[in-house]
Amino acid sequence: MNINKKYIIIFGTLILLLIVITGGITYYKEKAKQAQISDWGQGTLSFSQDYPMNLKELSDFLIFCHNAPFSDTEGLKDKEIKEVVCTIERELRKLVLKDNTRLISTYFPSISLLDSFTSFKPDRYMVISVDLKDVLKKYDMSLLEEEKLYFCSVSEPSLADPFSSQMKKPKQTLIFDEGDVSCTGQNMDPILVMYFYGFIPQAESLNIKQYLVDEQTVSDVMNNQSFSEIKDILSNYPIIWQMEKPIIP
Repeated sequence: MNINKKYIIIFGTLILLLIVITGGITYYKEKAKQAQISDWGQGTLSFSQDYPMNLKELSDFLIFCHNAPFSDTEGLKDKEIKEVVCTIERELRKLVLKDNTRLISTYFPSISLLDSFTSFKPDRYMVISVDLKDVLKKYDMSLLEEEKLYFCSVSEPSLADPFSSQMKKPKQTLIFDEGDVSCTGQNMDPILVMYFYGFIPQAESLNIKQYLVDEQTVSDVMNNQSFSEIKDILSNYPIIWQMEKPIIP
C-alpha cells in the first residue's frame, strides 16, 4: 500500500515537472516569435506603395540605393564597375501573431544589377546607383587624387522626381521637354556614388550620360536655358559613363 502511494507521488511529481517544462518552452517560443515580429517591423525599410509617396520615403530610398553598390548582392563584387538598379517591390509576408497568422501586403526596396535589365518599363520608379570610384579608375585613375571634381549629367527623356526639389541638398537640375540636365561638384570622399532617380518616362528608350567638366562649365550650363546649347557645351567634354536601354511596356 505504501509502495503504491510512493509511486503515485513520484508519478505525479514527474507529470507536474513535465507541465512546467512544456509551459516554459511554449512561453519562450512565443516570446521569440514576438521579438521577431518586433525586429521585422522596426528594422526593415518599407514603403506605402511601389514608389516614394513623400519626401521621407524618397530620402530613405536614396540612402538605401546610395549604399547598394557596396552591398553583398550576388555577382556585384566581380564587376569592373559596380552599378545597380533599385526598385520598390510588393511582397506578401506572413505575420505571426499570438492568436493567428495572416498575410500582409507591403513594399520593400530591391537591388538588381544594372546589366540584368535588358529594358525598362514605363512609369516604374527606380534609382540607378553607380560606384563613381570604379568609373574614375576605368577612365583615369589619377583623377582619384584630386580634391574635387565636377560633373554634369544629361538624361533623355527626363527622369525628374516630384520631391527632389524639396531635398535639403537638391541637385542642380534643369528640366526641358527633351530631358533634364544636372551638374554638381563632388569632393573626393572615401565613398563616391552617382545616382539617377525618378519615374521611367513614356518613350522608346532612356539615355543617360555623365560628363567630366570643370567648375566654370557647371556655372555656364546651369545658367543656360537651351537644351541644345547645353548639349553643345558638354560635347567638348569627355563622357565618363553612359547608359542607354529601351523602354518596353
